[in-house]
Amino acid sequence: MKSIFVVTHRRGFEADPVIDALRRDGIPVFRFNCDAGNEASLVSFAVGNKSTETLFVCDGREINSAEIGIGWCQQLPPYLSQAASVNENLQRRNLWAAQITSFDSLETPWFNNPRNVLCAASKPLQLAHARSVGLNIPNTLISNIPQHIRSFAENQPTIAKNLATPWVVFPTETQAAYTRIVKSDWLQNNSELEFCPVIYQEYKVRRKDYRVVVVGDKTFAACCKPGEGQREDIRRNATTGESFQACEFGIQATDLLKTLMRRLSIEYCSADFMEDNEGNLYFLEVNTCGAWWWVDRLYNSAICNAIVDYLKRSLQS
Repeated sequence: MKSIFVVTHRRGFEADPVIDALRRDGIPVFRFNCDAGNEASLVSFAVGNKSTETLFVCDGREINSAEIGIGWCQQLPPYLSQAASVNENLQRRNLWAAQITSFDSLETPWFNNPRNVLCAASKPLQLAHARSVGLNIPNTLISNIPQHIRSFAENQPTIAKNLATPWVVFPTETQAAYTRIVKSDWLQNNSELEFCPVIYQEYKVRRKDYRVVVVGDKTFAACCKPGEGQREDIRRNATTGESFQACEFGIQATDLLKTLMRRLSIEYCSADFMEDNEGNLYFLEVNTCGAWWWVDRLYNSAICNAIVDYLKRSLQS
């Protein structure tokens, strides 16, 4: 039997229960940790006139491309968003260049192809596709042109959030860059507004926040009411998922989310929505490798089991 090839990293703990369940069922699994530094895994990508051969080595184990039945991109390398020295930057750029090419070379199905994950993580692309499939999004401007930003923010209450990852990873800690309400004094300094493009969106008073996890054709939803200090960002002043409860998510919104996922060429995700005080539902973003462990607790490991079942069916088909 061929193996399930899991792309993750050493801190990708959400992969652990899935891998454990697969192994209990006698399914061979090869975990490939995309770490840098002294913990870097090994890859060999050989191109000849008649064939291409790929070999992956991690923790003393090795597997070649012919032994892989399906790949699962559970997490991308953490080093992609970490600050780096010159040598670290050189290592990480070369590691990722070899790793992504080797993943692309696999003539196997993927449960979220790594390259599709990279592309689908683009927030402008997500918003454009979400609008086109019929999901509601707040009025949005992505810009670092001061006059455009001022014109947008002067006409409505506005929030600002990062265009790229909101998490800044350091060797000893991870810091979050939270969504914030734009104040008038922010708009005065051209050089600060020009520093980099930012997502500006019309501010909506939140009645509920939703995390929606989709695994193939299965959907799991959780929601919560924002507390004090969370009017811009549900993550502020809270432990991950502590105030969420399992809930129903509308069939129409679910179908539109799945259509969006097909546009983005991904098979599973954790998506974020919000509901305003008038009951209007707004799409916020798709987390292509987003956390689901805390939603899984609300569903008695049903998400983990759904991923296991999906991978087993794909391996056997």
